[in-house]
Amino acid sequence: MELICNELSLYPLVNSSQEAENYFRNTLKLFEKCQEKYGFSHIRFPIDFKKQNITTTQTFIDWIGTITNRNLKDTIIKLLRPPFTDDLNENELVAFYQSEYKIIDETAPLKDNPIGLPVAHILSKPTISFNTHNFWQTRKINLEKTNASENENLHFFVHNICFEDDLSKPEFLEWTDISMIRMINTKEILIKYLAFTKYQVIITDNFWQQFIEWQEENPKLYKYILLLMKDVQMHPFTGGMGQTENLKNRGKEASKRITNSYPDGHRLSYTIENNTVTFIACKGHYEFH
Repeated sequence: MELICNELSLYPLVNSSQEAENYFRNTLKLFEKCQEKYGFSHIRFPIDFKKQNITTTQTFIDWIGTITNRNLKDTIIKLLRPPFTDDLNENELVAFYQSEYKIIDETAPLKDNPIGLPVAHILSKPTISFNTHNFWQTRKINLEKTNASENENLHFFVHNICFEDDLSKPEFLEWTDISMIRMINTKEILIKYLAFTKYQVIITDNFWQQFIEWQEENPKLYKYILLLMKDVQMHPFTGGMGQTENLKNRGKEASKRITNSYPDGHRLSYTIENNTVTFIACKGHYEFH
């Protein structure tokens, strides 16, 4: 998964190389937390970011040469790799170039001609911002899209992160529930999406195969299964969603109803032992070891 760099968040430009270095250090720490908590693996920067002004007197190329910490310099340079913000497919490019975009909020230090923000909207990804101004701490940045072929301007928002705490705020959790579910293609991403704090999570091969089948066959039920899985942390054995059942004489085995079709329907089957949830099946009826 990727984050999109909000290149406008470098404004207002700072006066010193050291100030810019501090902003990059903080953003790198934030990215590490994004990797750790949700599995983000890359930040898309503009393809011409090396020409970007970093301070009032230095472009990126000028500024990077002033960094004396070799590890920091190498880490920043490695970030500037493809895919870039500008690397879009044909349909995405049409969506981007057919319109003009600007930030609506009057308190933004710079509002016109954003690149990262509209691309994040087109790709359904969040942006990551440098904390150069209070405005870039906004968790939902509102934009206006103007298209000459449309009668009315379109208003929309982009989810944005600037601090580690943003990852646990309702605004970002809203993004995970709406957009992240489309990107779940490994067990690891699924576990990070669930974001359990009370239990460790194990996904069996059998469960994963069935889960992917639902993803392809029935997107509506697939999303519902994700809701049931999240509900396990709050209601593992009783209550909650899916008519939770703690199976008699089966130890720590439990299930939640997915469908109510005759005669048996499908249930989410799992065990909880030693503070670990093991998801076993999401097709069939009461399927366990």
